[in-house]
Amino acid sequence: MPDPSERKTSQVAALLLKNRGKVVWGWISDGIDRGRANQFLLGCILNYQIKASKINSIVTEFVATHIKDPSLLWEKITSVPLKDWNDRFREYHLHRFPKAHERVWRIGKEIVDQYGGDASRIWARSTVKEVQDRLDKLRMGEQISHMIVGALCDTGQINGAGGDVKADRHVTRVVGRVFGGERISPEETIKLTRLMEKENPWRLDKPLFDVGKIYCRPTNPKCAECYLRAGCCFAGRHGAGT
Repeated sequence: MPDPSERKTSQVAALLLKNRGKVVWGWISDGIDRGRANQFLLGCILNYQIKASKINSIVTEFVATHIKDPSLLWEKITSVPLKDWNDRFREYHLHRFPKAHERVWRIGKEIVDQYGGDASRIWARSTVKEVQDRLDKLRMGEQISHMIVGALCDTGQINGAGGDVKADRHVTRVVGRVFGGERISPEETIKLTRLMEKENPWRLDKPLFDVGKIYCRPTNPKCAECYLRAGCCFAGRHGAGT
């Protein structure tokens, strides 16, 4: 793992936070109820190995076509046996992987059994640690759990620091290239972002994601346009560090 200086981590963090901008989360940014909470959580469950920009429309179409009442989302999903749910993989088009489709039913069953089908009960009047523990018990996945907790903190649903970044492909690529010139693992990414922003690494998630999506592409990156270029190892190696 790269071993950056404290000065560099501070400088990079300051640039990222300056460009963080407004953070908007579908369904929970403008108030929340049971239906909004359920749709938000479904979107989070689907948020891996799929473009984030597509998730809102996927969830909206699924609910409108097959569920009707989002407050009953999890009850309706689990009203059929798992086998029948799996048979509807191609019909529902929730995810490109069958296992991800199956995972929706599994987590939905836990939400019905433990929280009465109301996702908001996972975090209502709770601390960050309590929410994190509940998400772990639901086997939500480490990176998705980071995103859920961060989103809930961003929107004031829970109080406290958001925790770690969601170390997805964009975030790991940007952090790795800036500090070492190449992509690094999610674990290494989390360690570095904790050095960059000790009190609340989650605040770095959105600007890192944006840099990865807009400038720091896997191929043909736009280094010359990126505001991190001056201190970026990758940009320096490719002649775009100034």
